Amino acid sequence: LKEVTHAFEARNPGTRVLLSFGSSGKFYTQLTQGLEADLYFSAERLYPELLEKKGLAEAGTRRPYAIGRMVIWLDRRLGLNPSPEALKNLRITRLAIANPVHAPYGRAAITLLEHYGLLRRRTDAPVPCLKKPFSHLSWEDISWERLSQGVEAYWDASPLRQGKASFQFVYGENISHTAQLALTATQAGILALSLAVHESLSRPGVYWLAPLESHLTLEQDYVILKGRRRPEVLAFYTFVGSPEARAIFKRYGFLLPGE
Repeated sequence: LKEVTHAFEARNPGTRVLLSFGSSGKFYTQLTQGLEADLYFSAERLYPELLEKKGLAEAGTRRPYAIGRMVIWLDRRLGLNPSPEALKNLRITRLAIANPVHAPYGRAAITLLEHYGLLRRRTDAPVPCLKKPFSHLSWEDISWERLSQGVEAYWDASPLRQGKASFQFVYGENISHTAQLALTATQAGILALSLAVHESLSRPGVYWLAPLESHLTLEQDYVILKGRRRPEVLAFYTFVGSPEARAIFKRYGFLLPGE
């Protein structure tokens, strides 16, 4: 999004775009509490949809701008080929994921681990709809905000723990913070492809690209917030859907709506 913003500003010299980065869930909560902003970009579709329903977004402006891809990223120094199976290796004792309580990429990471049998749902976990098959699971089927006790209070991680003296999840506030944790603290993480292809991660690490069907779909939507339909806001909103912006998103590994 930074590169898209720079391209827009180059075409509109008198306009500056101020970006604020954080988890989609936390920004959603802040917007419902009065946070002022012109546009809201989410890592999935649910939060913009909820803003529409609450009358906090301009009607008819919610639309997808990209579809995110997930990767398993490993530090090259581990000497492992990245894959779901590699996460069982005894050398991997910490795994960075975005916090699923408020970060869509963390929620998708949970479903990816479940898909490959690395997490198993606990029968005693107080999470709605856990009996629903993964293939029929949607963003609305779990009250993610209730997962405040950590992943292992709700999922059995014994496939990841087996044979290891210790194992723990390390939670990032958002997917960018998660990438930093993987790079500096854990040597392993479930990250966004858009970050894994960046030189800061591609040089020290290797990654495995998860199939789309292995996790919740990360359809990333954006919307103009209520009362913010100013000419410069509309100009940036339109530019995000332009061929120039779409080419930038594609270069970073995103899939594009309609393709």
